[in-house]
Amino acid sequence: MLIAVVVLLLPWAVPGAAAAGGFVYSYRCDGKIVTTPGPEHVGRLCTILADGPAVTGQVHEIRMAVRQRSLGYVWMRATLYTTNGKAESHPFVVPEGEFELDASDAAFAQGQAGTQVRLMTWNLLGGGTLDGKDHTGENLKQLIEYVNEVDPDVFFVVEAYGSETAILQGLNAGRAATDLYNSVPITVATEAKYRNLWLFTKLKVAQRYTERPEITDFHFGGAKLQLPNGKYVHAFTVWSRHEDSVFAPMHHAVVNTRFGKPVSPTIDTIVGYDDTKRNAQGRAILQKVVPYYVKDDAPVIMGGDFNAWSDRDWSGQFADARGHAGLTVPWTYTKQYTDAGFYDAFRYINPDAGLYPGRTWSTMSGFGAAPARIDYLLFRDNKAQMRVLGARTDVRRLPRHQGGYLDQQYPFYSDHGAVIADVLVTGTGPGPNRPIVTEKPEYAPGAWPAPPEGTPVPPSELSATAGTFKPVAGDPGRAVDGDPYTYYHSWYPDAADPTVSPAQPHTITVDMGRERVLSAVRFLPKLATALSGAGNPVVNMTGTPLRGVLEVSVDGTWWAQAANVTWPRITGPNDVRLNGVKARYLRLRVDNGMGGATAIAEITPYE
Repeated sequence: MLIAVVVLLLPWAVPGAAAAGGFVYSYRCDGKIVTTPGPEHVGRLCTILADGPAVTGQVHEIRMAVRQRSLGYVWMRATLYTTNGKAESHPFVVPEGEFELDASDAAFAQGQAGTQVRLMTWNLLGGGTLDGKDHTGENLKQLIEYVNEVDPDVFFVVEAYGSETAILQGLNAGRAATDLYNSVPITVATEAKYRNLWLFTKLKVAQRYTERPEITDFHFGGAKLQLPNGKYVHAFTVWSRHEDSVFAPMHHAVVNTRFGKPVSPTIDTIVGYDDTKRNAQGRAILQKVVPYYVKDDAPVIMGGDFNAWSDRDWSGQFADARGHAGLTVPWTYTKQYTDAGFYDAFRYINPDAGLYPGRTWSTMSGFGAAPARIDYLLFRDNKAQMRVLGARTDVRRLPRHQGGYLDQQYPFYSDHGAVIADVLVTGTGPGPNRPIVTEKPEYAPGAWPAPPEGTPVPPSELSATAGTFKPVAGDPGRAVDGDPYTYYHSWYPDAADPTVSPAQPHTITVDMGRERVLSAVRFLPKLATALSGAGNPVVNMTGTPLRGVLEVSVDGTWWAQAANVTWPRITGPNDVRLNGVKARYLRLRVDNGMGGATAIAEITPYE
């Protein structure tokens, strides 16, 4: 094996491309290839190109990292394998100021590049029954089809709850004998409703780890697995305590910080929620159970629903990322794992939490304002035997499963997103032998979207009407009053008497007082910062518009379609560019809103 390393100070400090082991590095920025990014590329997306020798019988491993050492920040990592001497990283945002590209390459004989392993972790929500809401079995059927498309080698399951036999049969149907899954029960229970944790794996099961007194197998357990190349990994499925969820308090904190309201409860109080029960679980897992089972230097992999937010995501590096509102939050539960030498596979290979937020909660009830990532694939690798090749989160049904009756209310097969990662264990093997999973970048600069071009029409010059609304509390005038904390809200659909409370589509019409030349219109869904009867923060995104049509009119009689709109389940503004359209009236028709209702905090035209 040959290894070469280069460190480049970038941008603007190096006049030409540099090489390591015969590889030359350049950048693709805005579709153009450049030697180094310049000031005009700061804040823009670029990729890194590696161009080197193609040697018969060799596989080249290329490892890259973009760093700002003075700040301790890493903005991009990539581990790439090539037999033709060419490779390209995934996108990263060029940071402001001086940064470095660390690049190294190593050459392996074919057959000695290592073994690719695909990992997947997922909370199935009541064993794929949508917590008992789907009595037809269709969701579980589609769920199994989706997992078969992912085709993981190790599948960490939370909330199996009696579906484990159907899942095993569905995964193995039609597979070759050399590609079958083993079923490994982690939670041992007679009643299906208590069979929580499970492992499905194509790898040989060398040992199943039984329950320890420090923590029940309802929350933690695993097995020792053997790879085809003879190496071992320790695999553990995790479900951390869900009490004192921080999702609602963090949503409130981000929204209230953005609009200058007091944060209550305070960040210190929210961080303390980890200490209720999760931190004790972490100590038991890391200080007692893992050391009891793991006596060697084989990699340790954990997958599961940790019900906790990432200490890495909420560091100062990402305070100004979308949905962070300038906040830094020193989460204590996930930091236990960091301090114990575990890496978060998704964040390791996608280190920019602004560009790759990786939301996993909640695909069903909405993602809120603050990106919540609570499901993880963690690994510890004391002997540098693992490489993370790629990782992604899935939060939408497969295209062939979209558009049906399940998809409208349940856009994914569970209320959790799934996390998938491709890793490579060094040693014998051909190296990567199937396409690597990658996360699509969410390029959204700034903690809150910048306003559209133009001048906002003052609220005093706007009025609004709607086809259905809750009197007083949901009056359509609240959508144009300039107060983001008030909102228009439709009645909920009434199947018994739709004339009183019609189902969607719903319409809300804004009169701008006179004809105007419009550059854009901004729609802000309700901020969902409600309080429970006890005064605790809750998040209710019901009514958030997801799909509809924007129409315009100069006289309120004849209407023209201006745009079809499809919006995410996120609490944040959605802009529609109008590019000089003339209109006095705007009408939004909501064809699909969360929970069958429509709720909008503010409609702001720009001219």
